[in-house]
Order: sequence, then structure tokens, then C-alpha cells
Amino acid sequence: MSTATTALHGFSEELRELVARTVTGVVAVKSAAYRTVSGVSIRENLVAVTDATLRREERIPVHAADGSQGTGTLLGRDSRIQVAFLRVEGLSLKPLPAQDPVSLAPGMLAAVVGLTTDAGPSASLGILGAVGAARRTWRGGHLDHFIRLDVNVYPSQAGAAVVDCDARLIGIATPGLLQYSAVAIPAVTLNRMADELLAQGRIRQGYLGIGLQRVILPESWHEKIGSHQNSGLIILSVETNSAAETAGLQIGDILISFDGRPLPDVDDLQNVLRGENIGRPVTVGLIRGGETLQLPITVGERAGRSQ
Repeated sequence: MSTATTALHGFSEELRELVARTVTGVVAVKSAAYRTVSGVSIRENLVAVTDATLRREERIPVHAADGSQGTGTLLGRDSRIQVAFLRVEGLSLKPLPAQDPVSLAPGMLAAVVGLTTDAGPSASLGILGAVGAARRTWRGGHLDHFIRLDVNVYPSQAGAAVVDCDARLIGIATPGLLQYSAVAIPAVTLNRMADELLAQGRIRQGYLGIGLQRVILPESWHEKIGSHQNSGLIILSVETNSAAETAGLQIGDILISFDGRPLPDVDDLQNVLRGENIGRPVTVGLIRGGETLQLPITVGERAGRSQ
């Protein structure tokens, strides 16, 4: 046997072992009467799945790789990043250790490991096509890192584990956040949301109750606002009994800062309206009638079970 063949056999065996190690933390979820997708154990009895595929909230059949079957109940979901969390009873699941996001880089090998009810584990191999900073999804959700996958993700692998060569969890695969490629919802994002869900009982999103649009600020205002910020957010509507109305915000006000952070775009406001700021008094900087103002406001919470 040639050296090259021996090396390939060794590589193949390592991949087989990688899939076997990973699938202990992966489940098959009967998300709808006609569809089975994958999920990943994030905590003991807590599984992350892709929200877009989930059509049930209770008595969701969940299968483990050893053939055992449990039942899942929806605890919370965030359609902005297409993730949901299930409390699973009747299974003993081993959460996968998370990869340190600092070590992620384009070109790293990545395996996508899912589970089906009829054919068992499924696997795809590729690389991380791109790794970037925090990203706002087109629905307004917050990803702590942007991870584009250069991997073929099959329908049953929606929600599958994306792991490195040591079976450490990079994230879960989802084909729905980008039109042209699959991405991984980062493990750090999943863990942050899981901590909030377990502590608060739901996934929370801050809310001010205003409609906004980005506007360009004249250069002549730079000295007035004390910065070279080129844009702000003009208020187009204020909801009755909202946090914004209580604080005295008005239609036509231009928001320029939130708790000292510049607000050049709507995404910047969404970034600071995360759950940890709900109920916290902050100061918003704004321009009204050509003059700068600082107003105190207490961040409200967006209503609804499924944020």
C-alpha cells in the first residue's frame, strides 16, 4: 500500500471517528408531519434546532443516535436568527464542547453532522468559507460572529452540528439566513440565548415603540453634536403607552446616541436593544428643532412568547 493510500485511509478513519463522537450530541427532530431535521444538545435536555422548520410546539418526537426516543417541548424561539430551543424528556444527551470563536478562520475544515430516523447519521465535509465580526441578520437578529459555510447542507441537516477536527461545536447549520450559502449560527450565540432562556424563561428583546429611518446629518451639525457622526435615526412614529412616549420622544426627533453609543443606523439601535437592557434606565441623545437634548428612557420589552 502506498504512502498516499495509507494517509487517505488514516484520514478516512479519523473522519469516521469524528462523526461518531459528534453524533452523540445530535438528535433527529420530527419538526413536522412530513419532515425530520437535526438538532444539537446545548445543555442537558436542552436542544437547539432551526426555527423555520418547526411546525409543532408540544409532543415533538426526538430521536437519539443510539435509537432511543424522547419528547420535545418548545421553550423559546427567535425567528430573527431562525433558532428555537426544545426541552427534551426521555433522552440522555451529551452537550458538545464549544469551539473558541477566536480560533476560527477561513479555510478551517468543518464537518456538518446531522441525524436521520431512517438512515442514521449524515455527514458533509467542507471548510469555513468566511469568518467575520458580529452580524445583523436581515430580520434584525444578532449573530455574535458571521460564519459562512462552504459545505453542502442537506435538508435533514438543517440544525445539524458544525464541528472542527476535534468535535468541538462551531455552531448549528442553517440554509435559511443567506440566499446563496449556508451559515452556522455560532455556538457562542446559542449559549448566550440558552443562558437567557433558562434564567428568564423566554428569549427577550428590548422595545422602544418607535418607527425609524436613517437620515444624513449635515456637516454643520458635527460641532453641535460633538462628533463627526454622519447619520442618525429620525422618528417617524411613536406608539401609545410605549417606552418612547413615556420618555417624551416625539415624531421628528433624530436619535444620535443610546447610552453613549452612536446610532448611525437602525442596526446599531437593534444591537443595544438586547435582553440585558430591558428595564434598565438609559439616556438617549437626540436632535430636536436643531438643538441637542439628552432624555432618560427605560427600555421596554417586545410582547409575545416567541420573540
